[in-house]
Amino acid sequence: MSVDQKGAVAGGDVVGRDKTEVHNHIPPSPPKLSKLEKLKARLQEEIADEACSREIIEDLQSFKRRIPEDGVVGLEAKLEVAGRSEQLMVALDMKERFAKLLEKWSLYVSAQEIFVHLLAMAEYKFTHHIRPHLSDSSPPELDELIERKIIEPSIDDLGVDVFCLDHHSAMGMIYWLAEQCRVRWHK
Repeated sequence: MSVDQKGAVAGGDVVGRDKTEVHNHIPPSPPKLSKLEKLKARLQEEIADEACSREIIEDLQSFKRRIPEDGVVGLEAKLEVAGRSEQLMVALDMKERFAKLLEKWSLYVSAQEIFVHLLAMAEYKFTHHIRPHLSDSSPPELDELIERKIIEPSIDDLGVDVFCLDHHSAMGMIYWLAEQCRVRWHK
């Protein structure tokens, strides 16, 4: 017996007998976590396990050492030389806010590594994206560059998983780096 299916219309596939479907379903691989996401996950585990440390990792200690390459030492002196003395009180408050955040979370090795990541990124971007514009940009233009290149990415990178970095604390990080003679606003 022969069946002619020419012109057949169906709500799906037209087959002569049994339809066999082969599915090569490979589950999607989980998204690759960034270094910072891995550190945040590790920090959450350290907090849950109450795994505190009294040691400060070497990379973070190196940020605490002053490097006065320009001969201008400290935040107040750097702001004064750059003509930003009017920012001193706010800068000191923000720097202190960041210093307290750093101190509070330094009990956890992963948090220290997160801070090293943020500090290194901020110092690098300041050196390579901000410093070249010191002589040809106004203070508001430099502040906008700092906001766009360092502050916002730092806040976005850290997220709200464990501890938050707000605009004041993130700018405090810049002032803290200035205190350590790592950034400056003068040529």
